Amino acid sequence: MLIAIWTLSLHLFAQNLTVSGTVKDTAGDLLIGVTVQVQGTSIGTVTDADGRFVLQNVPSSSSLEISYVGMQTVVMPVDGRTNLDIVLREDTEILDELVVIGYGTQRRREITGSVTNVSAENFNKGVARDAADLLQGKVAGLNITTPSGDVTVGSRIRLRGVSTLQNDQGPFVVIDGIPGGDLQTVAPQDIESISVLKDASSAAIYGSRSAGGVILITTKRGSGVRTMVSYDGYMAVSTLANKPDLLTADQWRAYARETERDASEFDRYNANTDWFDEITHAGITQNHGVSLSGGGSTNNYRASFNYLNREGVVRDNDLERFNFRFQLQQRAINDRLRIGLTGSATMGEWNEANKYNFVLAYNMLPVYPVKLDNGEWFDSRDYDQGNPVRNQTYNQDVRKNIHFYGAGDLSFTIFDGLDIKTTLYKDRHTEERSQYLHSETQAGRNDGGYALRENKIWDKTLMEWTLDYTTTFGASDRHRLNALAGYSWEENEYSFLKAANRNFTTDLLGANNLESGQGLRPNDVGSAKNMSRLISFFARAHYAYDERYMITATLRRDGSSKFGANHKWGIFPSVSAAWGISQESFMENVNWLNDLKFRVGYGVTGNQAGLDPYKTLQLYGTSGTYYDNGAWLTAYKISQNANPNLKWEETAMFNIGLDFFIFNERINGTIEWYDKRTKDMLYTYRVPTPPYLHSDMMANVGDMKNTGVELALNIEAIRTRDFNWNTSLTLAHNRNEITRMSNDVYTTSRIMVGDAWVRGGSGRTTHVIEEGYPVGQFYGPKYVGISDDGKYIFLNKEGQEVNSVTAEDYTYIGSAQPDLTYGWNNQFNFKSWDLSFFFRGTLGNKVLNMGRMTYGHPGYLIGANALNDPLIYQLKVVPEYSSLYVEDASHLRLDNFALGYTFNTNGVNWLDRARVYVTGQNLFVLTNYKGLDPEVDENRNNGLAPGVEDREYYPKARTFSVGISLTF
Repeated sequence: MLIAIWTLSLHLFAQNLTVSGTVKDTAGDLLIGVTVQVQGTSIGTVTDADGRFVLQNVPSSSSLEISYVGMQTVVMPVDGRTNLDIVLREDTEILDELVVIGYGTQRRREITGSVTNVSAENFNKGVARDAADLLQGKVAGLNITTPSGDVTVGSRIRLRGVSTLQNDQGPFVVIDGIPGGDLQTVAPQDIESISVLKDASSAAIYGSRSAGGVILITTKRGSGVRTMVSYDGYMAVSTLANKPDLLTADQWRAYARETERDASEFDRYNANTDWFDEITHAGITQNHGVSLSGGGSTNNYRASFNYLNREGVVRDNDLERFNFRFQLQQRAINDRLRIGLTGSATMGEWNEANKYNFVLAYNMLPVYPVKLDNGEWFDSRDYDQGNPVRNQTYNQDVRKNIHFYGAGDLSFTIFDGLDIKTTLYKDRHTEERSQYLHSETQAGRNDGGYALRENKIWDKTLMEWTLDYTTTFGASDRHRLNALAGYSWEENEYSFLKAANRNFTTDLLGANNLESGQGLRPNDVGSAKNMSRLISFFARAHYAYDERYMITATLRRDGSSKFGANHKWGIFPSVSAAWGISQESFMENVNWLNDLKFRVGYGVTGNQAGLDPYKTLQLYGTSGTYYDNGAWLTAYKISQNANPNLKWEETAMFNIGLDFFIFNERINGTIEWYDKRTKDMLYTYRVPTPPYLHSDMMANVGDMKNTGVELALNIEAIRTRDFNWNTSLTLAHNRNEITRMSNDVYTTSRIMVGDAWVRGGSGRTTHVIEEGYPVGQFYGPKYVGISDDGKYIFLNKEGQEVNSVTAEDYTYIGSAQPDLTYGWNNQFNFKSWDLSFFFRGTLGNKVLNMGRMTYGHPGYLIGANALNDPLIYQLKVVPEYSSLYVEDASHLRLDNFALGYTFNTNGVNWLDRARVYVTGQNLFVLTNYKGLDPEVDENRNNGLAPGVEDREYYPKARTFSVGISLTF
């Protein structure tokens, strides 16, 4: 027996070889750092400085997999050979890459819907808070705006226009297959790729939550080849990109002399103060990320930690965030069983800027000092005045959050091609707020000190099951079929608690001793809680024949507790088809065309984000007190009517697209047209009392449409051994229109929204929601000029020039919706150097310059400051909202510039890659807009009054950074 075992072991050992060789490109040059791995095992290595590799204990019947970035992967059988010379060809074939879609992946060549994928190498460079910053301007039709310079405020995201009147939340976010994710929980350095599902045929698999599109984020995973340690860090400095042109002290004094005003009452401190300079500074940002990844033949893992600390350009604005993430996958039972674990923890602390300090900085006179000569704070109690620096020094508004989630998934291959998978997910997000306004500051003096504590908790529990079947059949496996069926159960819970007080005898304890305040009011204590549940069944089938004819159909049935008793369940179908024209026989001799695909799709998606969980029910609310049996008791009354017919908003989209790859795939792009119709939009309408017990009611009434054209073009303009230039362009045009506002029960002719209030004038609305017009339609007086006696000249409804108008004379004076959004990106590589720059902008949109309207007039000079604007010499009346202040906001922005150098690490055996880089962001803006920035908050008034630069606008920053990336 011993002899037999010894003989057998010699035989087995003899089958294991030491295999060596070289790897070259087609030009005969040796390639360094190529991964060479024995398929199905953990045996692997990389080529050295001479392009050579050596592998020991290689089974003679195995195959080697040779892969390198930018080259086609080669699988070569060993066949008992001990020396192999391998040649890799450039990988210009991207049509066969897998693209993440809902609940799975598809080959790019066979995708039938409108899906755009952006990989890590194409992300925006520089300081990034989340995935939105990485994508800005990269996807045609995906409009990502930065609302202000506040580092604690996220980007606003819209895909193919506004599609609801209920606070459009933008696209639905899915992170590693988990629906309903939060962008803040994933550090940008951990993201591998991002897919955007743009049309309803792609997004319908997510049913009642996908009317705004879907963003799929895929994070980086570990590799089974070897252990890798990576570090990426940068330091950045931000300065104010643009500040208001206010009168300086000398200009203010000159104005007082020219207008024969007595300035002695104000100008007695010998001061020369730039209040915007005083409340701003150079903000420093640092980011550090470390990751560890690796694995074996049956497992992989990756863990990462990221630290971000950002200072805003305003002194009371900062953000500190810690992100930890780990992922582990283990395979067993001959790779039939796959178990995955994912954990994520995010901890943040931030200070939101008190934006009223901008109002103070506008109004405080430049001849006022920050402090008096004796060191005491200077202050003013005039209207809209006070010391903003004192506010920043003594007041606090600190928020902290902890966001943790864990996911476990188990997948089993029942037989080849059929997989069953279950996912369990638990998420908890807590946020607390601690605010204190010092009794001696402008913000807290009227209350004698004000303290507020808040606590919020979001809980989410999710369970999903999917069954996935893939097969090929027919001659040469030309027929490909994939079928998916799934079940999802999700529960969300939210709770809120707050307590406030005022009139404190001391400011020393801040918000940490609420009971010591003497000014408690009835609404200072509050709490709330709600819960909602979503249960779903979904299915998808995809069929492809010979890469020529593809069709995909999906169906999802959602049941939501948010909806009324008569509409708990909704069905969301879709179908799309594609024709691979270039695969037809009549295209065989068209050598310059690599791929041409025509797509068409139709689908229905829903929106329930704007609906609170209990809007369908009759609710009671407090209504004062009443006296009974010797005590004052709280009274209740009906605060909300029941509506059992409330349901989801429904968006149907028809999409046509043409994808093309030409000239050896050096030029590729997509042209798309879509028609997007939303019906049963939710809005709150006035109703008669009686028969109703409350005066307003939410109902499904309105309709809206968005139609548009998109173009995405990528050109590999130059491709040589040492120099490459790649340029890409995205263009998108969208037209939004409200098509219905009323029905037989709920009626309204128009809805006036927005607020153009200025001191000395009555509040007036700025926008109108009306049939035949887009969301964001400005509505007000038509400005003609200024008369010799300093009054506005307007046009009335008869077309006559008058000095004053009423609401009947208002007209349509522009739209906040752009005619065109665009982005232009360029990437250059020369040997070890890389350079990129990125422009983006808009054409045809309007912005209301509230800053000019509020501060660009002489009404309160010389007791308050004003903009250095010609209007302060021309106007003699209180400012009034009109088309004068609705300005063209078309612009071109150099949004990003990056220069990097990658070192040759061939002689350093412990270092694989080292790169240093510098970046610049928001470097300049070309525009005729007279305000601080033509890009403003799209979510103003819940998205119904966009395109306004408020009088409290936080100016944006210009940022420069230097960083290093290392891989060991």
